Amino acid sequence: MTRWFFSLQFRLVLGFAAVLLLALTAVGIYSNFAAQREVRNLRGAADEALFARIQETFTDYHAATGSWAGVARTVERLSYVTGRDIALLDNDGELLAVTRQARGRPPPPEVKYFRSEILLDDAHVGTVLIGPVASRPTYRPYRGQGNPRGSGDTRREIQEPSLRRFADTTFQSLLWSGLAAGVGGILLISLMSRRMLGSVRRLTGAAQKLGKGDLSQRVADAGRDEIGELTRTFNAMAEGLEQAERQRRNMVADVAHELRTPLTNIRGYVEAVRDGVLEADQAAIENIHRQTMYLAKLVDDLRLLAETESADFELDLEENSLDETIARSIEAFRPQAQAKRINLTTNVAVEQLSGRGLLAVFDRTRIEQVMNNLLQNAVTHTRPDGQIDITMEKGDQAVSVTVADTGEGIAPDDLPRVFERLYRVDPSRARSTGGAGLGLTIAKQLVEAHGGTICAESTLGEGSRFTFTLPLS
Repeated sequence: MTRWFFSLQFRLVLGFAAVLLLALTAVGIYSNFAAQREVRNLRGAADEALFARIQETFTDYHAATGSWAGVARTVERLSYVTGRDIALLDNDGELLAVTRQARGRPPPPEVKYFRSEILLDDAHVGTVLIGPVASRPTYRPYRGQGNPRGSGDTRREIQEPSLRRFADTTFQSLLWSGLAAGVGGILLISLMSRRMLGSVRRLTGAAQKLGKGDLSQRVADAGRDEIGELTRTFNAMAEGLEQAERQRRNMVADVAHELRTPLTNIRGYVEAVRDGVLEADQAAIENIHRQTMYLAKLVDDLRLLAETESADFELDLEENSLDETIARSIEAFRPQAQAKRINLTTNVAVEQLSGRGLLAVFDRTRIEQVMNNLLQNAVTHTRPDGQIDITMEKGDQAVSVTVADTGEGIAPDDLPRVFERLYRVDPSRARSTGGAGLGLTIAKQLVEAHGGTICAESTLGEGSRFTFTLPLS
């Protein structure tokens, strides 16, 4: 129960309730103020209409009778009908008639009377004073024919409708309606938040299991809203972590395999020499040296790969001639190509080695490593009497370099993974078919460190094309 009070659902419900309370309070205060104002305005308008009718009544009375004789009965009747104290004065200000409620008692000083002049044909004939609401008029119930009212009959008060009661009733109705809507809104937001936050709870549970090492956790798609986007992001993250863990395990196994094979060979030669089974002649020493060089190359590649993937990896950037750098790498591999009778062609002019050529800002040593890895890969996988073409094309903002061969090609299933660490197309992992599977990975890391891109295209049985681009600026 304590945990629920700190949950997001409780805070959503509490926030909605607080907003609802503020809204109801603001609506209540404003509606009460508006109702009072309208009651005052309506009462003032009703009083103005009432005073006008009283004045018109006395004007008609004087016009019909020509004097104020017998006007006291009309004063009483008007007071009874309107519930007001009424006094009638003549032209000299002398009192002609007054209601029975006001006789014999002076009006309180705080009571204000409405004074209206009675005019007949633009001639002043009197003044009427209209006071506030007097005591409620009363009446005796009628008993029917033959049953006259008796003196002992109880008089009943005539109740006038109250505008204030109408305003209060309206305010109470609005208040109860608001409270009912608030309770319904709280229940609705509770159900909606419970359903909405169910996905969050599932994400939380999956994240906790993911943190404990269960990388197979996935959460069902929650829709196209923000929670759904978060769910898809979590699933993508979990997929990436699982793939990274799978690659890590594969890399550990591959490194162990790559190290174990040459070490086993070296151990076998050394033990054979030690036991006298094999003489320590030039051939044995050459085999041991070859395995040792492979180990050194593997360790250097692993160190370089770790270096390129580190956060503090830096390039020695300076303005260099790109075609000169590429041409030097091509000339370095030409003897290997000639030894396999491979025709090595390029559109990079070798005679420009001493010139300025195409200038770009890059790390010369790293780009040479990229070219060496691509050329070594092409020479290794190209059959004798094959063809390797190196082309360089300059664009508006970047320059692209392509190494194309006529080797055995790469299967479509293997092509997306050729840049993965320690991935080799040849499942036999024989030394004669290539290295440890780090060359293309290192090339990709170095090119992307320069802000460029690298991609591979291949047709099985026809050859492969590796292209990398470097920005000119």
